[in-house]
Amino acid sequence: MTQLKERLKSPVVWLAVIAQVCVIAAMFAPDLSDGIKTAGTCIVEILTLFGILNNPSDSENF
Repeated sequence: MTQLKERLKSPVVWLAVIAQVCVIAAMFAPDLSDGIKTAGTCIVEILTLFGILNNPSDSENF
């Protein structure tokens, strides 16, 4: 449980969560063009991958 708490303190983890929420919101926004949705989704997925690979419990290593 303490490892989970350490991960939730990481700003990178919260960036990944916010990124996923933005993707979900963009998918339901009919006024956005498909090009913007595609580019935004790609950027958000890269940020999410960064959040998944990050190890917030070890500040010395990625």
